[in-house]
Amino acid sequence: MKHPTQTALVAALAVMGTAQAAIVVDDFNDPSGGLTASIIQPPGPTTFNLGPTTGPDIVGGLGTRNIIYSVTPTPAGSPTVDSINVNTAPYSSYLVVASDHNGAPSTMLDYSGFNVSLTANTLTLHSYATDANAESVEAWFVTSGGTMDSGIVPVAGNHSGDLTLTLSGVGDLTQVTGIQVQFLGAPGADFELHGISVVPEPGAYGILAALGLLGTVIWRRARA
Repeated sequence: MKHPTQTALVAALAVMGTAQAAIVVDDFNDPSGGLTASIIQPPGPTTFNLGPTTGPDIVGGLGTRNIIYSVTPTPAGSPTVDSINVNTAPYSSYLVVASDHNGAPSTMLDYSGFNVSLTANTLTLHSYATDANAESVEAWFVTSGGTMDSGIVPVAGNHSGDLTLTLSGVGDLTQVTGIQVQFLGAPGADFELHGISVVPEPGAYGILAALGLLGTVIWRRARA
C-alpha cells in the first residue's frame, strides 16, 4: 500500500539509557499553539487536512508535519462529531484524536522534507494510549529513491505505553526522507500520542560517535 509523501518533521537527539541514542521525530510541542479541528458532518465520509506544520520539534529543522484525518459515519446516514487536537489545552504537547461513537476514524501523520539522514529500522510511539476501539497502527519509511517499507501492529484496545514498530526490507535506510504513520479505529475510537522517535541501526552508532569525536576535536582546537 503506497501513500503520497506530503510532509516532514524536525529532529533532535535524545539519550535513551547510556548507550542508545534516539532521534526524536516529533514531540508535538508546537509553539504556535497547535492545531485543532472539529466537524459536524452530514452523512457520508469526510476527510480534512490540518497541515502542513513546521516547528523546532520536527526532524531536521526544515521538515513538516501533515495530519490527514478521515471519518466514516456508522451506521450509514448518521451525522457525527469528530475532533483532533495538537498541543491544545489541556493537552500540552499531545496529539489527541477523539471520535464520536458514530464515527470510524483514520488518521495519517505524514512527515517529509527532512534535513537529516535517518538510518533507522524501528519507530516508537511514546506513551501511546488508546481506548477499546483502536484497531491497528501502520508505519512507512520513504527513501529518496521512493522505496517504502511498512510495519503494522494490531492494537488490542486499551493500550497504554510505548509502542515500537520494526520495519525491514527497505534496503538503504540512510536516505529516509519521510515517515508516515496511520492509525485506524472502529467507531468511537480515541487515542493520544505524546511523541514519535526512531532508533538508529547498530551501524549508525559509529557514525554518531565519530561526529561527536570530531566536534570535540574542533572545540579543543578552537580553545587552543
